[in-house]
Amino acid sequence: MKPEIDWIFSCKEKAKAFLTTMETKTPGRYKYSFSGDLYPDNIHWNLGASVFALKIMYLLQIKDENKMQAAANYILSFKSSSSDIYDPIVFKKSFLRNFLGGLKRKEFNNFFNKAYISADTRQSLSSLSLFDLVPKDFQFNYLKSEKEITNFLNSFEWDKPWNAGSHFSHAMFFLNEAHKQERVSGEDFNILVKSSIDWINKIQSSADGCWYAGTVDLRNKINGAMKIITGFLAVGIEEFPYANELVDTCLMAKNDNHACDNFNIVLVLNYASKQLGRNYRQKEIEEFVVGKLTDYKKYYFENLGGFSFLEGKANDRYYGAKISNGKNEPDIHGTVLFLWGISIISQILGIENEVGLKEFRT
Repeated sequence: MKPEIDWIFSCKEKAKAFLTTMETKTPGRYKYSFSGDLYPDNIHWNLGASVFALKIMYLLQIKDENKMQAAANYILSFKSSSSDIYDPIVFKKSFLRNFLGGLKRKEFNNFFNKAYISADTRQSLSSLSLFDLVPKDFQFNYLKSEKEITNFLNSFEWDKPWNAGSHFSHAMFFLNEAHKQERVSGEDFNILVKSSIDWINKIQSSADGCWYAGTVDLRNKINGAMKIITGFLAVGIEEFPYANELVDTCLMAKNDNHACDNFNIVLVLNYASKQLGRNYRQKEIEEFVVGKLTDYKKYYFENLGGFSFLEGKANDRYYGAKISNGKNEPDIHGTVLFLWGISIISQILGIENEVGLKEFRT
């Protein structure tokens, strides 16, 4: 094996140890950063950390029923009367910042932090769905008609595809979960999915394979494409137009500002390449992702087994809310994203069995 990738073969066992160190005295609750969280254990907060912990358990194939159920219970303790799941501390601390930011960017659909609530609800439910822990009677808020879908997708600024694409992805996830609950018939589900895909593919560029409108920089095109593809995956779709062009676009880019950037480009490249049977620019793709592993290692704290969201620094903001001191240490957010990325890179390189990480699709 190349020295650039040798280190990933021990990630799984070290990540297990890291996850254990992130547990708190409250069952099912986890720390966000290794030692720099701003709020104490006696406050009801840190929903996101438990969500990421469940996803890490899936990646690492940890089958501890007690820990899984405890994390699920803690996540569901944040459920509101309107069937949203969100962290009141994050909501409060991010509200003014996100409100003013939305006003400045003219993102009126994010007034009252609606985007945060939707995102955290989806994150929470997607983690629960990995272990079939979504309550059977959970009332999903989903788009119920083609008109609702059109109005919803038209309401976003598609020159900001990372943001807009995330809402497409959430909508597909909620629709699929409602279908699994048999609240949506198979026929209606297929109609609504087709309507959604038809709409989104109208804004796909034949030149670069990304989904957007107007003038968008390369980084945001790719990050937006990641959101669209996760929306496709949420409803069982793995094929999309212009996969060749999407591969070309990814191979021109770098996307290494933080954990999200480093993960997003790998997911997009993987599903475009997979659709092409791994027969299009495969050697270049493999060289690219090996280079990505070199980038990933810059965020890795091997002695602790976790990754930081930012290079050399734990993430200090979550959905705009300041939640940690941003110390030079790993956090659970960076760890889940980089492990997820490694699970995908190992597939591209054909070493997924040796690495032993299981990709999740949520």
